Amino acid sequence: MNPGIRILLPFLLILDTGRADEENKIYLEASQTAELIAKEGQKVVVHGETEGSAKSASGTNFVNFKGSEFSLVTFKSDLEPFQETEPHLAYDQKRLAVEGTIALYQGKPQIKLTDPKQVTVLAPDAVFPPPGGKEEKIATPATADKKMPPVPATTPAPEPAKPKPPVDPSEYFKK
Repeated sequence: MNPGIRILLPFLLILDTGRADEENKIYLEASQTAELIAKEGQKVVVHGETEGSAKSASGTNFVNFKGSEFSLVTFKSDLEPFQETEPHLAYDQKRLAVEGTIALYQGKPQIKLTDPKQVTVLAPDAVFPPPGGKEEKIATPATADKKMPPVPATTPAPEPAKPKPPVDPSEYFKK
């Protein structure tokens, strides 16, 4: 093998892997609450318009998405990388794409924002997700295939639990 190719091969593999990662990203709209909840613990790219972002008394920043239960949360301890301005000010009233791991807090999906590199501010007319990106759609009963017959119940209903007899405390507490 040519020595020049040996030197370049590892770099070419790294570039190719980066392209594969881009193609395998999952894109979800911030308004797709059920789909976001289903992706708990997974890395996704969430996109949408923000509205009503705020900062709590403890210093936690919240970036809320318009018409959605989804939000970004940045704890006071994670604000150091946001030196120019805090997330609730920088990203409110913007169209964003945010990459991160979905977590649930009180049943609502969120991404913990720890680095400005997680956020891309999108132009109002920008096409998103990018062409070739996988926008996840989970079938709901309204969009599910209507030709499939309902699955009959094959297991009998469980019997109600039988009450346990009362415990005699004299067995445990001897005088």
